[in-house]
Amino acid sequence: MLKIESPDLKMYAQKFAQAPEWSKKYVRANMITLGTRVAYIMRQVVKENRYTGSLEQSIMSEYKDSAKPSVEIGPTAKRGRWDAGLLLEMGTRPIPNLPFGPIAAWAEFRGLPAGPVWYKIKTRGVSAHPFLDRTMQRGDTQTALKHTAERIGMDIAIEAVKKFPGGG
Repeated sequence: MLKIESPDLKMYAQKFAQAPEWSKKYVRANMITLGTRVAYIMRQVVKENRYTGSLEQSIMSEYKDSAKPSVEIGPTAKRGRWDAGLLLEMGTRPIPNLPFGPIAAWAEFRGLPAGPVWYKIKTRGVSAHPFLDRTMQRGDTQTALKHTAERIGMDIAIEAVKKFPGGG
């Protein structure tokens, strides 16, 4: 049996064992940047379905610091008591007591005849416009995800080298 011991390797192992503590700041900073970028992209996707702009303006990102850090991105707007983002994403069932006024204003904004739009929503509901998948499938979102992972890895690697004697 060959046994090799190295004080340097032990020191490196100890430094890397502490990596979860000193690397958190790099994960946090890059995830916050990612959230800001993807929120911007989501606003562009939702803009296709704009009426007042309140839904796209409500899109926010929030970093969650936990054992598995994450960033949550999405709209916060409400339509009455309903989640406006969920209504756009999933659509609705028929709305039998639908008031004509708000639909007429929306139809005018879109240059559509109000009567048929109102009747369709009243009898069949609002069509789904899934924006979450469209946001995630866009090339700029995929690029942002890839670059964020690369930046986190690079930031941690640079910091690891700086922590060792004779490093960066």
